[in-house]
Amino acid sequence: MKAIIHNIIIHRFKIGECQRECRGERSCSGELSSPACKYNTLSKDNEMRMQWGVFVTVSLWSVVSGPLTKADATTVYEPTVIQVETTQNARLSEPVKKVEGNRSIIIDGDRFLLDGKPFRIVSGSLHYFRLPAVYWRDRLKKMKAAGLNSVATYVEWSYHEPEERQYLFEGDRDVAEFIRIAAEEGLYVLLRVGPYICGERDLGGFPYWLLGKYPNIRLRSTDKDFMAESDTWLNKFFEQTQSLLYGNGGPIILVQVENEYGSYGNDLDYRVQMREMIHKYVGSKAILYTTDGNSLYFLRGGAVPDTLSTIDFNAYSDVNKSFAELRQFMPHGPLMNSEFYTGWLTHWGETFATANAESVVSTLGQILDYGASVNFYMFFGGTNFEYTAGANFLGTYQPDLTSYDYDSPLSEAGDPTAKYYLIRDKLKQYNLVDENLPVPTASPKGDYGPVQVHQTINLLSPEGREKLGKRYEDYTGSSLPTFERLRQRSGLILYETTLSEADDLLVIRQPRDMIFVYVDGELKGRISRIHKIYSLPLSAKNGSVLSLLVENQGRIGFGSKIHDFKGILSEVEFNSKVLDGKWKITGFPLESFDTSAASSSSNARRPTFYEGDFVVPAGTEPLDTFVDTSGWGKGYVWVNGYNLGRYWPSAGPQITLYLPGVWLKPAPEKNHIQILELDKPPHVEAIDLIDYPVLNRTGNINWWRYQPKSA
Repeated sequence: MKAIIHNIIIHRFKIGECQRECRGERSCSGELSSPACKYNTLSKDNEMRMQWGVFVTVSLWSVVSGPLTKADATTVYEPTVIQVETTQNARLSEPVKKVEGNRSIIIDGDRFLLDGKPFRIVSGSLHYFRLPAVYWRDRLKKMKAAGLNSVATYVEWSYHEPEERQYLFEGDRDVAEFIRIAAEEGLYVLLRVGPYICGERDLGGFPYWLLGKYPNIRLRSTDKDFMAESDTWLNKFFEQTQSLLYGNGGPIILVQVENEYGSYGNDLDYRVQMREMIHKYVGSKAILYTTDGNSLYFLRGGAVPDTLSTIDFNAYSDVNKSFAELRQFMPHGPLMNSEFYTGWLTHWGETFATANAESVVSTLGQILDYGASVNFYMFFGGTNFEYTAGANFLGTYQPDLTSYDYDSPLSEAGDPTAKYYLIRDKLKQYNLVDENLPVPTASPKGDYGPVQVHQTINLLSPEGREKLGKRYEDYTGSSLPTFERLRQRSGLILYETTLSEADDLLVIRQPRDMIFVYVDGELKGRISRIHKIYSLPLSAKNGSVLSLLVENQGRIGFGSKIHDFKGILSEVEFNSKVLDGKWKITGFPLESFDTSAASSSSNARRPTFYEGDFVVPAGTEPLDTFVDTSGWGKGYVWVNGYNLGRYWPSAGPQITLYLPGVWLKPAPEKNHIQILELDKPPHVEAIDLIDYPVLNRTGNINWWRYQPKSA
């Protein structure tokens, strides 16, 4: 197993060595033309196969190395097939016998029946929480125009309950309105309620406060605290959406139980309890289903009695073999690939993951010829705005990009790509496209040019601490409180103590995740989880103030390491001694803040805000644009108070941050931009707003192994 992982990592590293910087289309390969590079002919198909291999490897390793569960995957129940007219079904959702208004979605043998007629699901994933609500209808129209009849979306618990019992279902969080708009656009809905969703989101969509309220909680298990909180959340959620189930007159035809649990564990008690928890709201008004990897191993670990089993696989998988595995496990019932990957996820420091459009379309044809249903993952990817990007773990910590473009048929900005048109053409061959609907084209983008910025406030200055910080109680001891214990979702936390030793070695064995180390206000270097840098030589004196600024880079959302607390999880050692004296703790949640009255600053050595204003051209509507962070170090960007997310151009491959035009003000109003630069000042105090994305410029995350020259 370790040898396989090692070979995959080395192979991807050599691919990256052969990339050059490039701007423009996200699909630019960036390959060197020099024949000396033996990897410059590596096809994207092979790279995607490697990425899929990594996913399968991690999934298997997660199950093998995870906690013991109550049922072994090789000994759980074998499914039986019961026809529709039977009242109890050991594999499929309970059949609908009579529905008011004659609205019903049921399973008849190997097919879906929608209101008594055979129905094939052709769906695409779009997550409502990854774009402004104003754009929902636009994206859904484009999905319908491509020939899709359904949309699938995760439901993110943390998006609606970011803090305990603080429920948000308005504006961009109005999930019920999203579902209603889908119905208005002629789309059915596949609702993936989890409550675990993965989706490359922070903590897999779970709210962080679960870890703070219950430090020993076991997520995705029958843990009483987890199940009680899940029940409370689902009750609140279905208050918003139960009336939108198909049997109740809405568009929701399928509801998913958990998510790819076979890649995590095999606890049958947990799966059954979660199914019952959701079924009490869904009943016979929609079909319950699960999705797992395309092998018997994953199916046995993740399938649930009384629930339809579906699988997921990519464009390079063997369609016949994949569905044969599903059919071996589930002798009867509709076949469905409920996550047909159109691209793949990307972490900071990797090359931008893509999937060949022709391969996607070819495999799509095979799925349809098999008579199966399909859901594209993703059809529109969107963006991990503010602090919502998650992380993975494969040998080391791997934070996800801010962009969730995913090489999808619709780009991060919602524009149809070549892949979109090829998929539409393929679906036309199956008479699935409504020719009366207009064929979408790319929307214009704003090239608003460079914006001059200036320093306003140092985060660690007295003014910065007062205006932006939240002072927590002082702490004495060696085990420092985490983000979760302090009930701070994300942002940064500053831990400070006084040293009683002179020059020596600082050791922090469990940083979560990036720690900027200061001595008497001067940046000395970084401790980094992603780089496995756990020590740093320090020049100090007796009485020096040690300041440790910790950045949460996203909680792990997949695999056995999802209980991912943030902060400093180990003792802090200096001169081989544990620093267990008094610590001052200041949080910087940076959720909402005002720096307008801050005095201008000239100290660029600390984490500093840069700010400026720009006006869009008079007489024009604000357009989507992209913030080009070339030349900057690492940090976050806000425009008119909206957090666009993390930038890290030196790590790559993402360089630009997507800025929705609906967040901009028309002329003559000013648009205000704020940049928190954590690492180094830019050479030129300006940032460019351009009309195209740059998601594929190869950086070098290993540069961050080298400490600042001032260290």
